[in-house]
Amino acid sequence: MYFKDMRNCDHNNYPNKIYRVEHSKMLIEILDDQHIQGSAQYFSSIRSRDKFIESIKNDILKISNDELKKIQNYWKIKKEVID
Repeated sequence: MYFKDMRNCDHNNYPNKIYRVEHSKMLIEILDDQHIQGSAQYFSSIRSRDKFIESIKNDILKISNDELKKIQNYWKIKKEVID
């Protein structure tokens, strides 16, 4: 499942971070404009992972794979313009 972090969005209302959470794993993959395909953040237990999710749950929204691809494409284009 993918969730976009709505705490930090750019002027086009695109999120700066997306989280990928797998139910049975002790990691959350964090996608952003520097890590378009993601980088893993590991937790010592599923409980600590769930605690992290609980702490940000009011600021994240579930997204579809189509929306994820749209955001990743936006980040890629934005990065190419800057480089």
